[in-house]
Amino acid sequence: MFPKTELSDSIAVDSAVNEQSIRAEQKTDKGTLLVVSNGREEKGHLLVSSVWGQEGDYTFQSNYSVVYRQEEKEKVLLVLPAFQYVQPTEKKLSFKHISFHSADIYILTPQYQTGYGAESYLFAIDKQSGDAFHLEINKNGIVSKSLIYSGTTSLPAVEKETLVIHPSVRAGTSEQDAKDMHYRLNLKNKQLIAE
Repeated sequence: MFPKTELSDSIAVDSAVNEQSIRAEQKTDKGTLLVVSNGREEKGHLLVSSVWGQEGDYTFQSNYSVVYRQEEKEKVLLVLPAFQYVQPTEKKLSFKHISFHSADIYILTPQYQTGYGAESYLFAIDKQSGDAFHLEINKNGIVSKSLIYSGTTSLPAVEKETLVIHPSVRAGTSEQDAKDMHYRLNLKNKQLIAE
């Protein structure tokens, strides 16, 4: 049903369901963050080991939404159409939590390993208003939906109200691009902006 991806030829689809499933869940002070499938979800496994995972790892693909649920209200924060990822278990993912003075940040990393660093999606909950939203990443005026950092060192951390990440370094990475990146939180624009 889904378009071919880099992983398609390395995956055996084991089952498909049309009921909504929850792939990630994180309780917060004011509500719950969820990743839910919309429509058909295909579950499978990797046939061979690669940069994406080990032979036998579980694969998941669907049109997913990241939702913030507060009692009876739900707000869609991000849509990930035809999204495919690999995990070593079938367990629900959790979000990593870090905190700024003005907002709690929740980090979702669906792919546990890749060849180019960990790709994560960040969501903020404003401590004052309780509003939740997806944070875009603004690096030198180029805006993206996700943040890529080195999955082999440490997770992003907040130091002096700045998000510090260790970039993914591979062959050909310049000395400048190998330095730690610092991002300032801009709640008004719903962005993390590289300094």
